[in-house]
Amino acid sequence: MGYNVLITAPKIAQEGLDMLDARGANTITIPGYPTEQELIDLVVQNKIDAIILSIGMISANVIDAAPNLRVISKHGIGVDNADVAHATAKGIPVVNGRHSNSQSVAEHALGMIIAQMKDFRRLDKNTRGKTWEKTSFRGMELAGKHVGIVGFGGNGSRFARLLKPFGVKISVYDPYLPDSVFEKEGVTRVASVEDFISDADVISIHSPLTPESRHMFNAALIGKMKPTAYLNNPARGGIIDEDALYEALRDNRIAGAALDVFETEPPAKDHPLFTLDNIMVSPHIAGITAEALTRMATMAVENIYAVLDETPLDPECSINPDTLPDACRANW
Repeated sequence: MGYNVLITAPKIAQEGLDMLDARGANTITIPGYPTEQELIDLVVQNKIDAIILSIGMISANVIDAAPNLRVISKHGIGVDNADVAHATAKGIPVVNGRHSNSQSVAEHALGMIIAQMKDFRRLDKNTRGKTWEKTSFRGMELAGKHVGIVGFGGNGSRFARLLKPFGVKISVYDPYLPDSVFEKEGVTRVASVEDFISDADVISIHSPLTPESRHMFNAALIGKMKPTAYLNNPARGGIIDEDALYEALRDNRIAGAALDVFETEPPAKDHPLFTLDNIMVSPHIAGITAEALTRMATMAVENIYAVLDETPLDPECSINPDTLPDACRANW
């Protein structure tokens, strides 16, 4: 059967499109960030059976406008741009590409940290501007430092593994995992971010955006960081209070920050953070590499058809497992 599949992006990796074509899917894409009304119009006009969610928000109104909708499949990992509670209430499975871009995000996080500690951004700009800083520049080594990690799922744990050769001390806050996970990775589990906030040289965020994590890094918490410390967020906008971060960076109360995500995306062109020299930013692309895009696309399609065909699904890919057909949970 040729299902109607909405992809909320201009395109996905060709491997994913080829899989959809092989199944006779009628595929609809969108040119850019869609409004809620644009999504509603698309799901109504095309009688959408499945959504591959990349950009845009699948709100309760969009879900209600799609009576044929049987599955929402995330192109990637984070599902904060879908109303999971409403989908669950309507009996619609939400699935994701668990670990599909974890390596890419972890590498991006490590790269941003080293770039900050070595001040690559300023050195590149000044060297091109004929300022030769060989005798005056002083960078910082990552080796031997204390790194605090918030969130220890696929991205956080992969990031910790990349840190190991640097001989750093790793402290991790994640209240949702068993002790065995931390023991296996050889890291120190802490009961609260407060346990490392004042000692860590680098803090890297790898947790999902939830009501509990929203503005976790507020003025009070950022205020407890060392003035030589760096704050890194390749996870989700909204976890850091951007006004509080701006004030801390402006007043040099912390050494720097690196953001791949923002509370509103895309951010305003005149965002106050963009006026500062001690922050590095990128446009929510930490997980975007050729390899990750292929994994994200193929997993998104595989997960759609696992639900539609009622065949076994990887349990780590299910966000609301109670909505799945029994056959999808076989052998769990």
